[in-house]
Amino acid sequence: MTIVRTFAVFAALSMAVGAAAQQSGGGSDSSTRAGVPSHDTVISADTAPLTALPDQNRGIDAELRTALFELTSDRPLAAVARLEWLRTMADSTHPRPDLLFLLGESYYRLGMGAKFRATASALSGVPGAEPYMSVINGQLMLDAYRRGDDATVRALAVRNPGGDRGLVSLVYGLAAYRGHDWTTARGAFATARAEGGVYAPYGQYMEALTSIAGDTTHAAAALDALRPMTNVATGPFGDQVRLTAAEVAFEAGQYDAAAGYAAGVSPTSGLAAQALLTQAWALYRAGRADSSRASFAAFASRFPNLPERDDARLMLGQAMLESGHTADASTYFELLADSVGVDLAVMQGRSPVSLANAAHALVQARGAGLAFLADPRSGKTLALPDDTDADAATILAGYGGVDAPPTHVLPQVVSVLDVEARADSLVPALGADFPRRLLYAPVSSPAVFATYSARAEALSGADAAVVLDRYRLQQQLDAQVMRVAALEDLQHLTASSRADLEEGEKTLVSLQDSITHMSTALDRARTRVHDMLALRVSAVQAMAAENAHLIDSLRTSLGPDATSAESDVLNIESQTAAIYARVADSVSHQLNAVVARQPTFMLRDSINARLVRARALHDETQRVLAVDDSLVTRELATLRTVESERVRAARAALAQAETERAAAEAQMVQLVDGELRTRAASLLAALQHDREAADYGSASAAFFRALELSGTAGDAAGPAPNGSATPSPR
Repeated sequence: MTIVRTFAVFAALSMAVGAAAQQSGGGSDSSTRAGVPSHDTVISADTAPLTALPDQNRGIDAELRTALFELTSDRPLAAVARLEWLRTMADSTHPRPDLLFLLGESYYRLGMGAKFRATASALSGVPGAEPYMSVINGQLMLDAYRRGDDATVRALAVRNPGGDRGLVSLVYGLAAYRGHDWTTARGAFATARAEGGVYAPYGQYMEALTSIAGDTTHAAAALDALRPMTNVATGPFGDQVRLTAAEVAFEAGQYDAAAGYAAGVSPTSGLAAQALLTQAWALYRAGRADSSRASFAAFASRFPNLPERDDARLMLGQAMLESGHTADASTYFELLADSVGVDLAVMQGRSPVSLANAAHALVQARGAGLAFLADPRSGKTLALPDDTDADAATILAGYGGVDAPPTHVLPQVVSVLDVEARADSLVPALGADFPRRLLYAPVSSPAVFATYSARAEALSGADAAVVLDRYRLQQQLDAQVMRVAALEDLQHLTASSRADLEEGEKTLVSLQDSITHMSTALDRARTRVHDMLALRVSAVQAMAAENAHLIDSLRTSLGPDATSAESDVLNIESQTAAIYARVADSVSHQLNAVVARQPTFMLRDSINARLVRARALHDETQRVLAVDDSLVTRELATLRTVESERVRAARAALAQAETERAAAEAQMVQLVDGELRTRAASLLAALQHDREAADYGSASAAFFRALELSGTAGDAAGPAPNGSATPSPR
């Protein structure tokens, strides 16, 4: 019974030793068994994360498509800012044609003519640019025509540019018309007409007009070509056709027909001024002086700022004389002389400073172009939208290398009403007493007009450059604001993390206190377990020794009488006792380790180790957060008080652009000021002449009135008040 009981105790000890061995590393821990790799697990190279290799071309493609979207969404500023940055990033030795194309389109949309032409020139020398040049060449034609560079228009037309063929042919014809190349102009206008689309009616109209240019013998044929259009054309273009038919009929001497066509122009049309003047002259030339009075009077009353207004007023008096209303003519000429005298006094009292101020106001309001329009009363000026031949559909087609769709937006005919509306908006800047007649006076010389075109383009480019640099500055400021916001968010996150750490500190302290109290109890329990096991081991050692002594005594007592079976049993028992003795001795030598490997004590040690690591991690996190908070606070203070280098560079670029714009404005002000002074001097001379003509008309009316009163027979009609043949309305 003793042996059996002692064996049971050793079995319990052996199980404890085995469990300790498993916990110490002989088996897998719980995380490994659950399928979660431990911190020492080695990840196979096959599962390493992939790293994307940089691909500049694909990146540029993505940026180009973004710029294309911005450009076709009517955001050329964003597009050009992106594209100029891309151009600095791309390979300058092998420029990309798609990049240059979109950059040129952006410059074109912004009105930066010089940069557009430079980019177009660079694009023309790049391999693979052919699909883009068809669109670019059409835009270069428009740009050249606006600048008066007809030689470039002709050169580009020979290259057969793409784009809207109707528009290209119309521009080519207009350039030839301006250069008096009537044959080329007629052919180009015929092509524009044949192409159809929105420009076909203008091609047909200009084709008819060109047929009589330089040769009035073709007036009848031109009138035949226009006559069908007068019956079907509507709107502003219909008024333009009827007005042109009236002018052609006047040139052909068909005065009644001319008056009829002119009367067909809408009274509210922007061409009403030229229509009234043409009708008045046609009626007068047809010998219907009394009928012409109403047209001359309406013209002079409705359009007091046009240069022809004074001639119309004089002709009104002349018509009175020729229709036998001498008394009315005498009174009218006296009143006219007084009115012209008042106008003359006002103009003479206007100082050069006031004209300089007006020139400055016009340029500041970007209204200087009002003074350089081709005669708006004739309706021969077409205004095209800013994105003509560079609309979204055209750009997308050019980028995709396909033919651009035809334009659907009608051009606008610039009229007197348009000029009046713009001038009305400038009244606060110009002053109510500014003589608007100066805006309608003809340009003093072709050289002045050429200079204006160059300076207007320079000013437009300078304006666009300022807007672009202001956009870039705003981008940098927005980036700085976003950076400040991000740092503020990081600062708030740091503060929140520090608050969490403070709560964690409390938890750590509480755990430390709990473990300290628990460790005291565990130490006592450990001592009890150690002592209990020591007693058990001593008991086993004693029992093993006692069993060995009993076996020896039994063997001695049996002596030689012991059978072989008894000897075998004694040997087995002796060996068993020896085994128990060795096991007990082994346990006795590693008793402390056996106790330490018990799960409860091991968990206490593991918790203590983890608590130490948690404390170290807590302290390290606090230190890192403190350093980060210091860095963020310092960076925020810098950002809030000092602008970044990029912002300073953007401000410097904007300041330079504004300086260049101020220089361009000064040059334009100088030109407009000189032109207004020249026109003012011409107007003074014209007013002086008109007063003399009014005085002459008054004297003539008095003379004929005296003849009537004396009963002397004679022709009441005298010569025109200005002493010259009556001019053509054109």
